[in-house]
Amino acid sequence: MIALITQLTAGATPRGFGGRGKRDPPAPAHPRLEGWRVLARTDDEVLFGRGEPPQLLTVAVRQDQRRNTWSCIAVSAGRPLRASRDGIRASSWRLDPTHPAEPKDTVLRVLVREQTFAGSQRADGRVLPPNLHLDAEQLVLTMFVTPQRGFQVRAPNPETPVRIALPEAVGARELIDGALYPPTD
Repeated sequence: MIALITQLTAGATPRGFGGRGKRDPPAPAHPRLEGWRVLARTDDEVLFGRGEPPQLLTVAVRQDQRRNTWSCIAVSAGRPLRASRDGIRASSWRLDPTHPAEPKDTVLRVLVREQTFAGSQRADGRVLPPNLHLDAEQLVLTMFVTPQRGFQVRAPNPETPVRIALPEAVGARELIDGALYPPTD
């Protein structure tokens, strides 16, 4: 178990995740577990974590009681966290290329891509009011779409054109998609 975490810390591929015929390098004599902590534990499983959200790396290991060995059962990708509101995940957006934003504009034209499966349907009529945060340098826009009910076909959703009324002109602000939390250093 310590060897697995040491490999992940060093950026190596954990045992069982490498290519065929490749041998794992020998574990260092004194593995370093700096930054790793136990997040959850049962009698035969442990969840380890390193870092802080939104860049939290997790490793789940399980003990084989008969052999008294531990094996890796899951490793997180450490991807950025997606914003949510009232249990709905934020949807990504981009400026409509046919209507680029001008400093004098008080309406943004964006294309929203729903994050949940919707059977390859646009989000017309299901786009919720956005979260909008303005300051002197940035305009952070976070879009949400009410998910379709029932089973939906797993297929990419088309973008939905949306107009967002702003309380003041865009000006020289940087436009930011607030769907993903920015990575931390």
